[in-house]
Amino acid sequence: MLETYLHVGLGLFVMVLFAFGYLGWKKTDDIADFAIAGETLGPYLLGSAFAATFFSSATFVGYVAWAYDFGYSFLWLYLSLISASPIALILFARRVRRTNIHMRTVSLPDWIGEFYDSQFLRVGIALALFFNLFYIAGQLTAGALIFEVLLGWEYLTGLSVVVVLVTAYVLVGGTYADVYTDAIQGVLMAVMGLVVFLSFIWVFDWSLFSTFGQMSAELEASDPNLTAVLNPESIVFYSGFAILSIFILEFAFSAQPQLFNKVLALDDPANLRKMIVTYVVLTLCFLAVTFGGFYLRVLNPGIEAADESIFVYTMEYFPAIVAAFLGIVILSAAISTTDGIYVVLATAISNDIFRKFLVEEGHIDMGDERADVFSRYLAQGSVLVVSAISFAIVLSPPQYIAELVWIGVAGVASATVPPIMLGIYFPNFVTRKGAYASFIAGVGGYTSISLTLDVPSVFVEGTIGIILATATMFVVSAVTEQEDGVATFSERHHDTVTGTGGTDVQPTDD
Repeated sequence: MLETYLHVGLGLFVMVLFAFGYLGWKKTDDIADFAIAGETLGPYLLGSAFAATFFSSATFVGYVAWAYDFGYSFLWLYLSLISASPIALILFARRVRRTNIHMRTVSLPDWIGEFYDSQFLRVGIALALFFNLFYIAGQLTAGALIFEVLLGWEYLTGLSVVVVLVTAYVLVGGTYADVYTDAIQGVLMAVMGLVVFLSFIWVFDWSLFSTFGQMSAELEASDPNLTAVLNPESIVFYSGFAILSIFILEFAFSAQPQLFNKVLALDDPANLRKMIVTYVVLTLCFLAVTFGGFYLRVLNPGIEAADESIFVYTMEYFPAIVAAFLGIVILSAAISTTDGIYVVLATAISNDIFRKFLVEEGHIDMGDERADVFSRYLAQGSVLVVSAISFAIVLSPPQYIAELVWIGVAGVASATVPPIMLGIYFPNFVTRKGAYASFIAGVGGYTSISLTLDVPSVFVEGTIGIILATATMFVVSAVTEQEDGVATFSERHHDTVTGTGGTDVQPTDD
């Protein structure tokens, strides 16, 4: 029955997916439409899409695996996701979106390049985004596990199907399709998270109020580290600094490019509060799924591959139709994040490198109209290259999907977070030279640490990269003069900004 339900569900899912892909194709006329949907999307739609992109299959597969393997110390990550990440979104999103009213950028590299008036930063940040090939690879692996575990397919067969599905979808629809389907996928993910959390009601023969006490006792009897505040046997939750690094990286994650472009797509900065509330409510629902890892560790402590935990749990303790629904939800979670990153990387190639650098600097002689058309098709063609590289990275599945995902996040954060955060809060202080030095120190430091030091936690590696980049930018900015063109569109530089036709437009804090 499971196979029947799953095949039917997948068929319906693909039909809906490509219906929205077609809608996106019809609405996409230029690179701004492809990248940020022309800044026309509402707060509730974007709030759901933002949450679905933020919480990928790393949550529904990878984080459940960490809960299964590492026990209650995983709750530090849970706490960071409901505190550090929303705080970061509140701190950066409003200012970034407001500056973009006048900057009119379509991506994170474009925004940083425009803010610092620097082609070096625009191109450098665009290249740094390719750390996210590891992020995509992790999502593809999660999708492949659906077919391997639930349907018994070969891993490479399932991986190939997921790659073809996502690639075709992004080629057709761009950001319009990305946001609409992500919003729907966000609802599905919220429902599944709550179902898994509440499953203790029928899975365990315990009273409602004693369930978690009984579970804690069972886990501690199995391994005291599973209920410890810190788990020295884990690769993530083994020390105080390792825990601190989780909060820092989760804070930095809100400025990731696949999330950044959704902030830029918001129709009105005044609607940001509604977008954030929608995101926070769905976050609580999504994260409830991770309790499935604790439940399964009590029920079946001998699973060889922890990333299969959520599949095993639903197959053994849920009706077949619910297990099939989980497969659809995890595929949705993988696609809801992967399509956004595909769009980001394709935009980096077509807009930030080709359109804004090669064409505008005269390295390629092409008129504006022709360049606009070509950049759209270059973006869609770039998706094929991104797919091929990501596929190659996970020809053999990783030990932990979540760890692979965070390799990408940490690399991008080391390059981008200091220029964004220091820029929007200290626009009169930051300098172009400081941003240059920060970029080099962040990317170089993170890469060197990852390749040369035996650091168990990717969160620690990323945090060191961010701290190094931030300190470098602060010091260099302090000893250099701010150049012309830096932070031109900052509201703190100008009490008023001149709009079309010479009308003074007052920035607001709505």
